[in-house]
Amino acid sequence: MSNRDPRKLWEAALGDLQVQVARPSYDTFLKQTVGIAVDGECLVVGAPTAFVAEYLGKRMRGVVQRALERVSRSPLDVRFEVSSANAAAAAAPAEHETAGPAPAPRVVGPGAAQLPLDPRYVFDRFTVGTSNELAAAAARAAAEFPGEKYNPVFLHSPPGLGKTHLLHAAGHRALERGLRVLYVSSDRFVTEFVTSIREGRAGEFRERYRRPDVLLMDDVQFLSGKEQTQEGLFHIFNELHHSGRQVVLASDRPPRALKPLDDRLRSRFEWGLIADIQPPDLETRMAILRSKAASLGANVPADVLEALARYERRSVRELEGSLNRLSAYADLTGRPITLEVVERALGGLEEPREPVVHTADGVIEQAARLFGTTAALVKGPKRERTVSHARHLAMYVMREDMGLALTEIGRALGGRDHSTVYQAIGRLAQRLPSDATLQRDVAALRAKLGARAA
Repeated sequence: MSNRDPRKLWEAALGDLQVQVARPSYDTFLKQTVGIAVDGECLVVGAPTAFVAEYLGKRMRGVVQRALERVSRSPLDVRFEVSSANAAAAAAPAEHETAGPAPAPRVVGPGAAQLPLDPRYVFDRFTVGTSNELAAAAARAAAEFPGEKYNPVFLHSPPGLGKTHLLHAAGHRALERGLRVLYVSSDRFVTEFVTSIREGRAGEFRERYRRPDVLLMDDVQFLSGKEQTQEGLFHIFNELHHSGRQVVLASDRPPRALKPLDDRLRSRFEWGLIADIQPPDLETRMAILRSKAASLGANVPADVLEALARYERRSVRELEGSLNRLSAYADLTGRPITLEVVERALGGLEEPREPVVHTADGVIEQAARLFGTTAALVKGPKRERTVSHARHLAMYVMREDMGLALTEIGRALGGRDHSTVYQAIGRLAQRLPSDATLQRDVAALRAKLGARAA
């Protein structure tokens, strides 16, 4: 390797990890890290907190080392340390936080020193095309004319197409106008709501969520089946809407497909403007890649951009992850970016394929076939090791790739309680980063479903 710059080496590894690691794990533990030194044959990676450094060292070392070997083409160890250079990033929680205690969502306003919004996600860095122009215009209108034009704004699309970017961009724009903003994921809202009830602080909870001028809520699909939480959101929504305050929501499906969801809440989600985001067409994918290349300072020929745009098309996230890997690989090896380098850096391009729509029963059926059992046994009470393993893999993929609510997954698997599903998925997710056999099993199931690689 002709270039041992730690920052570029780690950026190359992150590009690889971005398409290898589940999004919640990447956002929570890897997104705010930075390469800070090369110590012999060991890369030192800076983490924002001691908790993140410890988790990466214990739980994700294996998958990280494999990524480093792929991008450096040589064995390389890794060490994680708390770094003051990026400690400030810890104050801005990731979009999906899956482990450890974290601060409650805060109402922030002008002059706030720290915001739970990603500074990269602004309107100027969002590429608008025919597939997303309505959603982009709606998000901008919500920030610039809160409570006046469209309220609520409901954005929906499959994962990785820019919903969260638009939510954050609307938040940044509203803050620029001196408004109070609160950004929260629905999972965090549920956790806060349940905790407030248990600790007798329901009034404090309601007051916090009724104060913002703009409420931004991500991953609304995870409210499905949570009846008490839906009741709480129903009253908060009414208060905000009646006082002319803006609500912007994002989900992986439209309101009518959120089941089970209280009809009163669904009808309110449909009061304003519903805007979907479709997978970008070729022209938009090219524009996204050109914008990303410019932000990286990378000189990427048009034929390379077109090749990436034609084949890496499943999501904007994967488009950008592939370009990250390609750019960093070229920097590290000192080679110009060519189609030959694309082959070396990315291991070849996949043939284009149309997106596959899955059902819960389809996932269960494929998981059963993968392990030589039947869907009936996977749905049933049997706890034999192979059957149980197939059942847990099906749960994980239904939650991670399809975004199904825990109650939906439980019903699909014979009426299991949502807490049982939650615990099973949590145990599997905890093992996944360091268990190569489990990674292969998840990858095999996703391959059978035509889903993204693990």
